[in-house]
Amino acid sequence: MRELIVSLSDFLKTDTVEVENHKYKGDIGVKAQIVISFRALKSSKESIYINGTIKGFVELECSRCLDLYKHQIEIPINTDIETENGQIDVSEEIRQLLLLEMPMKPVCSEDCLGICKVCGKHNKKNDSCGCCDGFDESVKERWKELLNNKRRK
Repeated sequence: MRELIVSLSDFLKTDTVEVENHKYKGDIGVKAQIVISFRALKSSKESIYINGTIKGFVELECSRCLDLYKHQIEIPINTDIETENGQIDVSEEIRQLLLLEMPMKPVCSEDCLGICKVCGKHNKKNDSCGCCDGFDESVKERWKELLNNKRRK
């Protein structure tokens, strides 16, 4: 969706304009299936004030287990957009709103334990591998001399 241009005459036909974009993939780096609906609240020759929502989901990669998951979004749109030749381009506004909605550390669920550092198994809440139980102690034992040398200095 490089451009999402809406003609101002579309607002004369109906009070709400709805745009469905099932395969949004812009420069935000994720796939999305979104529905954008908005209406014009007031307009002048230079700009139009729109109000609406972006609903749908974006497909993100979990930062713990690296699985893809669908992150639900519902973002309000309230902005003034400049008109050009009787049209408005809302794509940049939608792009920025989607970027702001992206989580800093995407996680598929709060119960996700990530990938086991020993066997590489994906661990979920009720499905842990159990091989990590004594892992920290065995690592400390292997590096014990190095840690002792560092402490002496």
